[in-house]
Amino acid sequence: MRAVAIATRWGLALTMLLGFAGISPALGEEEKAEGWGGHLILGGLAVPDYEGSEDYGPAPLAAGKLSYDDYYIEARGPGLRANVLPGDLLPFGLEFGPALSYRGGRDDVDNDRVDDLRNIDGTIEMGAFAKLYTDAGLLPGDEIAFEIEWLSDVGGEHDGTTISFGPSYSFQPWERVHLGISASATYASGNYNDTYFGIDADNARRSGLSQYDADGGIKDVGLMVNAIYQWNEHWGITGMAGITQLVGDAADSPIVDDEGSATQAIVGAGLLFRF
Repeated sequence: MRAVAIATRWGLALTMLLGFAGISPALGEEEKAEGWGGHLILGGLAVPDYEGSEDYGPAPLAAGKLSYDDYYIEARGPGLRANVLPGDLLPFGLEFGPALSYRGGRDDVDNDRVDDLRNIDGTIEMGAFAKLYTDAGLLPGDEIAFEIEWLSDVGGEHDGTTISFGPSYSFQPWERVHLGISASATYASGNYNDTYFGIDADNARRSGLSQYDADGGIKDVGLMVNAIYQWNEHWGITGMAGITQLVGDAADSPIVDDEGSATQAIVGAGLLFRF
C-alpha cells in the first residue's frame, strides 16, 4: 500500500474520529480511579480515500490514554489532547486543555480526475477542547457528555479552522460490555473548505472539473457507535462504525457531487489493553 495514501487516510480517520466520543468514555468509570492508569487500542480502519471520496482503503487504528487522577494525555489516531483541569472544579464534570493533530493531505488518490488536482500536503493543527459530562444517567456507570474541539492550521497548508462538537452517551448493559454512541457536527472556515473542496482556474484546467468557490459553514454531521468487550481486567476487543454526511458547500463541490460521495463511512476494530 502506498505510504502517502495511508498517511492521507490516517489523517482523515482522525477527522472522522473527532466526533467519536466512543473509545474513551465507553471504557467506563474504572479508568477514573486515583493514580496512574490508561489504555491502548491497536487495530485497523476502513475509511474514504480522501474527504468526499467514494473509494475506500485501509488505515491504522491507534488510540490510547495515559491518566493520573483527573489529568490525562489522550491520543486519537494522529491527534493528541490533554486535560489540565482537576475533576472537582465544578459540581459537574469538566475537562479542558490543548489539542494537536495531523491532518492528512490529498495526493495519489484513486479517482483520476481528483488526482489531477494539485496535491494538498498534510499539515499540523493546534487548538483546544472542552468536555462537559455527568454520570447522572439511567444506570450506574452511564455517562452523558458534550464535547467541542477547535483546531486551526499552523502548518500553512489551508490556513483555516474547524470546530467539531456534539453529545455522547456511554453505558454498560452487561458486566463485560461497554457501549457508546455519539453525534457530531463540524464547522469549517472558508479557507478550509476552499482548500479541500474548492476548484480554482488552474485546477479546473488540470482536471476538467468546473471551477468552484467553497465558502465556510457547517461542513458535516455524523453519528458513531462503538462497543467494547473486555474478557479480563486488562484485555478486550473493540469495534466501531460511523457515518458522516457532508453538507453545504462541501457537499456541493464537484469533487464530491460529481466524482465522489457526500456520505462518508468508517468501520474498524482493534485490540484493547488496559493498565
